[in-house]
Amino acid sequence: MANIEFDLDNFFSRFDFGAIVDSSNKIAECEYFLGSASAEKDRTRFRWLISAFFGAAYSFFEMSALQAYFAFTAPDTGDPIEDGDALNILRTYVDVSQNKKYPSWVKTSGKHAVTKRLYEIRRANTHHFPLSIMATGSSLPEDFNFGDMKGEGTPALAFCRKAMSLIRQVQSELEA
Repeated sequence: MANIEFDLDNFFSRFDFGAIVDSSNKIAECEYFLGSASAEKDRTRFRWLISAFFGAAYSFFEMSALQAYFAFTAPDTGDPIEDGDALNILRTYVDVSQNKKYPSWVKTSGKHAVTKRLYEIRRANTHHFPLSIMATGSSLPEDFNFGDMKGEGTPALAFCRKAMSLIRQVQSELEA
């Protein structure tokens, strides 16, 4: 076997540690897009911001689940050990599954009423058609609604604020 010399100092000097962001930064990302949308009166730009909010919110749950599955490392084998407490907390709000053949593939889906709707809207917006936004009154952006059938929309900002509140609650429980 060849003797390969590894320069650990050189290896670490190549990293830009400032570029590596803590996963809780997803909450700040959600807050940024929701805050920007809360001041946006142009329907197109509002839709873009809400779409970005949904992506960040979905990513929060996906990353949290992945971190819970790979929270610790077994000292003797180096194998990942899951954080059962974190997974139990997450499973109150989202279904979490791990592919046994490809263990690094961890997936979430909506379980709580808010996450079910969040995932439903995000999935449709990502895979089927752009997010439909109606202006149901003159007090924009508060009067922007999800949907395309008059009288049947869901107030967009009110729903997103509920989702943001839930995300903060989940993070608080995970940190406790």
